[in-house]
Amino acid sequence: MATLAEIAKKAGVSSAVVSRIVNNDTSLRVSEETRSRVKAIVREMNYAPNVAAQSLRSSKSGTIAFVVHDVANPVYGEILRGAQEEAERQNRAILLGDAAVGGVSNSRLAQMIGGGGVDGLILQAAGLQADNMIFKAADKNIPVVLLQSAFGTDGHLIQLPDTEAARMATQHLWDLGHRKIGCLATTEGLTFTRDRLRGWRDVVGADVDDSLIVFSSPLAVEGEAAALKLFARHPDMTAMVCFNVIAAVGALRAARARGISVPEELSIISIHDVKFAGDLWVPLTVVRMPLSTLGEAAIKAVCKTEPAGRMREVVDAHPTLVLRASTCPPQR
Repeated sequence: MATLAEIAKKAGVSSAVVSRIVNNDTSLRVSEETRSRVKAIVREMNYAPNVAAQSLRSSKSGTIAFVVHDVANPVYGEILRGAQEEAERQNRAILLGDAAVGGVSNSRLAQMIGGGGVDGLILQAAGLQADNMIFKAADKNIPVVLLQSAFGTDGHLIQLPDTEAARMATQHLWDLGHRKIGCLATTEGLTFTRDRLRGWRDVVGADVDDSLIVFSSPLAVEGEAAALKLFARHPDMTAMVCFNVIAAVGALRAARARGISVPEELSIISIHDVKFAGDLWVPLTVVRMPLSTLGEAAIKAVCKTEPAGRMREVVDAHPTLVLRASTCPPQR
């Protein structure tokens, strides 16, 4: 494996300059040509920093724990992509954990967090006991950033523009002429669920019949069951806002099972876009969220020298309406 000295000799600079470029030291005053040349030689010689040595010198692991629920959920993929890109810029590595697995895995993860095995924790909470165990393991010894839901803790909360997204989705249906708009919401009681309900109510009216709301976890089978409840309660409903794209797939299944034509008899729109949303048997109209930006913001926050403490931050990016075939004006 190449050494800093070998790279420095080939690049015609000192080992200290190579080290600072490798570690993305923005205060280093060198030309862009020199910086680019050194990085090209680093790649050419397949250099890898000695992370263990760096950790000994800095008393830090260089690792950030990123804990989600159901790592197979494709929505997390885009968040993690943004987080990984920012972690690279911060010279950090990400340790991914799935709190939904439970048992020994969560216990070991909590031990690593509590024992100084990571420099920070990013937690996508779901209001479960596993969240409390992992959060308490940090015990204010490392920075903690919560994504989307605070669940009564003092961490730094970073959110998507959830109210704006739900308002945009519902307004699209309203503008098409729909007036009986159901709401397939995310898990009840979570911070982002409340914020999205606020956006839905902003359009349909604050005094709307609450029986138009059903709650569901982000699973297709749960979304299907929740949608069937809505169909039974309101057979005259002409449109539905889904707060999660995976649950929306379940809603499409439920409509097909009941012989309800989408979008002619029922328009469906979802928050979040994923790669397969446009390839479903009815391509799904969605509100695309800035998921990658959320991941970047989380890494930036957890890498600050001093923990930010309790605060609430909404990412500085707006959702986007993506029109596909699952919405149209009401036909009945």
